[in-house]
Amino acid sequence: METISIQIPDIILESYDNNLEMVRKNFQQGFVIWEYINGHLSLKESGELLKIGYRGFIELLWSKGIPIDSLSEQELQEQISNIRNLLKK
Repeated sequence: METISIQIPDIILESYDNNLEMVRKNFQQGFVIWEYINGHLSLKESGELLKIGYRGFIELLWSKGIPIDSLSEQELQEQISNIRNLLKK
């Protein structure tokens, strides 16, 4: 994985009480969400990148008020399969 450097405006850094770790975490989450919304990442890939898993990423989107009605065909089939497996138990 590549590493990049970005300049963070003072006003943003100050809004996080100069907590660079929190800025890094929120930037990473925001960037992954942006790439998911633009179709560059799947739910699964997004969860893996953030180390929160598939379900964790869905919950993150919900917590931000972002709908997940844009499931890919494969993701929709996975959800249907998971529901069927739950119903069999």
